Parts: sequence; C-alpha cells; structure tokens
Amino acid sequence: MIKKLLVALLLISSADAMAQTIDMSLIPYRKGDKWGYATADKEIVIQPKFKDAGWFSEGLAAVKIGTKYGYINRTGKLVIPARYTVAKSFRKGYMPNKNKAGGDSIIFAGASLTASGYEICINRKGVRMPQCPAIPESSVAQNNIPVGAVTRTKTYNVPNSSGLFDRIVDDYTIDGNTENYYIAVKDNRYGVFNSKFETIVPFQYDSIKINRVGKTPYLEVNQNGRYGVVLTNGTMAIQPENTRLSNINTNNGMDYMIVQKDGKTYLRDINNKEFTKNGYTDIVYDNHGGFIITGDNNLRGYYFLDDKTIEPKYKDIRMVDGTRYLQIKTSTGKTGYISAEGNEYFVE
Repeated sequence: MIKKLLVALLLISSADAMAQTIDMSLIPYRKGDKWGYATADKEIVIQPKFKDAGWFSEGLAAVKIGTKYGYINRTGKLVIPARYTVAKSFRKGYMPNKNKAGGDSIIFAGASLTASGYEICINRKGVRMPQCPAIPESSVAQNNIPVGAVTRTKTYNVPNSSGLFDRIVDDYTIDGNTENYYIAVKDNRYGVFNSKFETIVPFQYDSIKINRVGKTPYLEVNQNGRYGVVLTNGTMAIQPENTRLSNINTNNGMDYMIVQKDGKTYLRDINNKEFTKNGYTDIVYDNHGGFIITGDNNLRGYYFLDDKTIEPKYKDIRMVDGTRYLQIKTSTGKTGYISAEGNEYFVE
C-alpha cells in the first residue's frame, strides 16, 4: 500500500499542471500584497484579501490565509479550512474498481498538513482519502518526450569514377522523389550530390549535417564557423552567417529556428520567414505554447505561436499551462498575471 501511495504521489508531483482543467473565467488578481479574483475584463468579483491565490479548477481554488492554505468556491466562500502548508489544484483521477475497467473517476487534490511536505490526497469536502487516485501516464510530460534516433555507421558502394568525392558521410531521400542524395567530402569540403552524380549543394562547406528531428528535414551547413540552412533540394534558405542556429519543434507541430547574428537573437522558420523582427539578447522555447524573449536590460517578454508578442518588461515570465495567461514577476519582485493581449491583473 505504501509503495502504491508513493508512486501515486510521484505522478501527482510530475503532472501537477498537466492533469487538470484550469478555469480561465476567474483570474487571480493582486492589489498590493493581497489577492482576489477578477474577470477577463478586470472586474473584481472576489475582493483581494488573501496572501496568495491559485487558479480555479473543478470549481475550487487554493488561497493562503495567514500561514496556511485552504480552498474557496467561486463565490469566495472558504469551503475547506486553511490548514495546509501545500494545497494543489483539484483534478480528475481514478480509483481502482475490479468491476469497472479503468476504475472510478474521482476529483481530488494533493495537499500537505505538515511542513515536511509529505502529501496526502483530499476530496472536494476536504476529507483525507485512504489512498491517492492514479493519474493516466499520458498526463506526465516526461512520457511524451520522443525517443532519440539511433546513430548507425553506414557503408557506401557508390562508384566514384569521376572523382566527384573522397568519401560519403550520410544520405537522405525526399518525399515524393525517387532520387537518393549523398552528403560527401571532397578536399575537406562538404557538399551534396544525387544518384545521377549531379552536384546539389556545392562542395564549399566546413560541414553539412542532415537534421531529421523536426517536421521538415533540412541541411545545417557550417562555413567559416557560421551556420545556415540549406533545404534538402539544395535551395539556400538561411545564409551561413549566424553564430547560433537551433531547431525547435513546437507543440503545434511547427518548426522554428532560433538564430543569432551580430549579438542579436531572432526567431524564424527554416525558410527564413521572420517572426520577431526585433533582435533580442536571448530566445528560449518554454514547452507550453511560446517563446520567452529576453531584452538588452535582461527583462523578459513572450512570443506566442499565433504571432502575439509581449515585449520584454518583466523580471520573469512563464506560461500558465493550459491557459492563455502568463505568470510574471514585476520589477519589485512581486508575482502577477497578464493576458496574451498584455492586460495586467495586478496593481502595485
């Protein structure tokens, strides 16, 4: 029983934001050091009076009163007393039932009564459950990480009567095309030729690597320590003039390129379409629906995958998983929330 409980608690910790449905109709709203709740148009519906406030999920939200957390309903009424040092969002889980495949669906939350952080599970009435429900493995982010490709050594028997190459290092095909393409080296310079021995990419690069990780394979080329992108058909897409070139396959299935040139970082696609015309100090994908952008002053903003941009003005920023809202840290070090449109749900 203890082993099963520990496994369940591990799943809860790993999937805290993944296995719940956040209610975005009420947004945690801060006024000074007190928290309440407001609608999307900033109408305050629960007056700021709590020391901290979480998002509503399954009709309840965790709030801090004094040094402990409890739960309120959508009217602001405290329905589970503030007695927890940790109070996580309510979510759906499953209890074993030998007579029902998959078990019984149940709403629960992980919480801790002690400072040690040892978690128990409670139901919507605040009653401790004899065991923690299971959470589907698909809700754990780590289980969705793709398995990396296995590198293998290839042997080629391609004739070289014309002296086109010294050696072949890799090969690839293009969807809808019967040709084979070969990445090869001639006089320490990399290029690409096809099965007709036609040169597709000139032998002028210090290295060429085929990137198959994203949705669209491409060639990463290196020339004099600068990186660029050549499409698999030989078309130049991004000139080799960048000190950094990173491919990001986002959760909407698109391929993005983070490139750095002359000390500025930009976001593009593999065809060199610009998504951030302004250059930034850094751009990092956050795995939840966009990119964190860092400005010259080390303040942070956000680029959404639907082309909305929050320019850098906060000390920290991250997406609230499952929402269109961002949690930020202001210049004073206080937490707050903003919408994708830049609306701020706090007053200093």
